[in-house]
Amino acid sequence: MTTVRRTWSWLTEPGRRIPVVSTALGVLWTVIMLARLFVGGAVGLADNFDGHRLMCQLQVAAVPNGHDTWAYLNPVYDTHVWYGEACSAGGTGEPYLSSQWYFLWLAKLLTPVFGFDHALDLRVLGVVVSVFFGVAIGLICAALPLPVWVRVLVVSLIGLFTADSTIAPYFVSPLSEPAALIGMLLIVAALLRLLRRNFVTVADLLLVSAAVLWTVMAKTQTITMFAGVLPAMLVRPVRFPWLAKLRRARREPELGPEPPRGLGRRALVGALRRAPAVVICGLLVFGCVQFASSQSRWLTEIYHFHQVFGTILPLGSDPRQDLRDLGVDESLARYDGESILALSGPGEVPQGYREFLDDMSMTRIVEFYATHPARIFAVLDRGLDAVTQARPGYLGNYLPDSGKPAYSQENRVFAGGALFTLFRPVRWVVFPALWLGSLALGAWLALHRRLGAAGRSIGWLLVALSLNTMAQLASVLLSDGLNDIVKHSVFVVYSTFLLFPALVAAFGAIDKIGRPDQFLPGQKLPNTGVPWPWQRKRARQVTSAVRGGERERELEPV
Repeated sequence: MTTVRRTWSWLTEPGRRIPVVSTALGVLWTVIMLARLFVGGAVGLADNFDGHRLMCQLQVAAVPNGHDTWAYLNPVYDTHVWYGEACSAGGTGEPYLSSQWYFLWLAKLLTPVFGFDHALDLRVLGVVVSVFFGVAIGLICAALPLPVWVRVLVVSLIGLFTADSTIAPYFVSPLSEPAALIGMLLIVAALLRLLRRNFVTVADLLLVSAAVLWTVMAKTQTITMFAGVLPAMLVRPVRFPWLAKLRRARREPELGPEPPRGLGRRALVGALRRAPAVVICGLLVFGCVQFASSQSRWLTEIYHFHQVFGTILPLGSDPRQDLRDLGVDESLARYDGESILALSGPGEVPQGYREFLDDMSMTRIVEFYATHPARIFAVLDRGLDAVTQARPGYLGNYLPDSGKPAYSQENRVFAGGALFTLFRPVRWVVFPALWLGSLALGAWLALHRRLGAAGRSIGWLLVALSLNTMAQLASVLLSDGLNDIVKHSVFVVYSTFLLFPALVAAFGAIDKIGRPDQFLPGQKLPNTGVPWPWQRKRARQVTSAVRGGERERELEPV
């Protein structure tokens, strides 16, 4: 009993409370996710033929199970040597690059350890991703600048939405989405760590950059993360702790505090203190753009074809006129509503198609939508509808021997999916209100003068998440368009899911407004800004306490 009491005393010591709670929550949600994926039979997501471009790089091939590829989850792969175009993006000979490869490589390495007979079993991948998910949950809990019970509530909501049937099945699949989903959680943890103080360090910026690089390299579609991450990386001045310590040591104590700086000097100092962040952001953008441009040109061809012939033309009434407006040969109107598969197989290249490939660009597509505003609302309506569907209906979730019919989908955890189904009739009201409302609330918190840096970090997180969500939806609609739009909207869905726990955290930050204990040592409580009605009594109490302390010091004998 003495050992138990000592252990409990050590664990509950105030200085260890946050690390212990964060570790416990990380382990707990790892176990919950494993139970959610495997208890009662393994579930995952069937391959839509995109999995081959990653799996072949591991020199494995799916073992046939006698069913359509889309009908069931096929988790087993045997060794197979692939050469040349047989292992590339669309048979182009160019490799498909993704950080998901590292998860798959680790799963292949651990497959014999778990006693499976094949070269790679995707159920081991589910274990690997679940462990990294638990690590991300623990990091978010440790970085949240809120009371312990609020931290537990927020990360539990994140865990619940991640365990939802629209998200969790990706963890057991050959697709590249799992690495991007984990990367989004790591970005949340890194941003909270970055913004919780009035200054940042180079290490903080590098951690955020690493999380963004991992996410973008998992799926180039997520390059829109820059919309919310870059402003957050530039908002705080950079501080070098060793330089500040050296400066304090050199300054003579008897000189007193530094004289106030003028406006010009403050602006110059602020710019210089943000220069390292600007450099790191520039390198991050350059690296991500270079990675995106290194991907196969075949992917760009698919995006442009599906955008023009699978989205713009079907949503209009005059395909030939639309092609003229786009500067494309009118004879290609026969491909209206077709996918890129209509051009596969032997045969001559259609007239005008080479010119289409050379001349079509994102700039032209954006210009077309700008001059055809009605088409914007049509494609946006399809996008919002895809978000409410949340997951592709043509991919099965069960193993062939599960006894379930082909293409069956599991609904063990359906909180987020059910909520979005209810939103479907009012999607034009709910989603813009949620995204824009989160942006407005986040901006209000981020700029509140009676809130410390830790509380304002929740506001910046809300701003980043809402901007990322809207930018991601625009990326989906402007790239592959309506082609497989439900599956491509998974990051919009997940980012929207994350807004709900972020809003809970925002209410925890609102409660901190006006509290003197939220500010760093030596920083005075600002007296600007109007407190909320329920905060005015607290502000008066703080003022009275401060005045009472000053009066007592005045009466003390000298």
